[in-house]
Amino acid sequence: MSTTYYPGYSQVTVVPNLRTRDIASITQADPMVVTTVLDHGYQAGIKVSFLIPTQWGMVQLNGLNAQVISVTNNTLSVNLDSRNFTPFAAPSPLPQAYTPASVVPNASGPYLPPLPLPFGNQTSFEGTIFNDGVP
Repeated sequence: MSTTYYPGYSQVTVVPNLRTRDIASITQADPMVVTTVLDHGYQAGIKVSFLIPTQWGMVQLNGLNAQVISVTNNTLSVNLDSRNFTPFAAPSPLPQAYTPASVVPNASGPYLPPLPLPFGNQTSFEGTIFNDGVP
């Protein structure tokens, strides 16, 4: 993480985008291990949630939140016990249109840079807006 300073704004901490990743497999274990189709870029300690459509199995996981306890490039171990969940498996054959099973960082979303100040000659956005003396 780094701190980026924008003129006229308070300090903003910029975090690299965290992206939703499609799931290739999930173990029935404690802790549960999720393998993503692509490298995920997540770090241990972040919280994630799961979107598991019914045709993929392991529906008990759908909507649950968990914390990532360890990672490799395309796997993450989370603090969930999935030993009693139904098995996870891709539907076979895959339908032409389907929603993939996904893992979503709870802080995900596109990074949006701050909007410009309302007035070009405005020097502050703190408290009351002053436009070089003209309210």
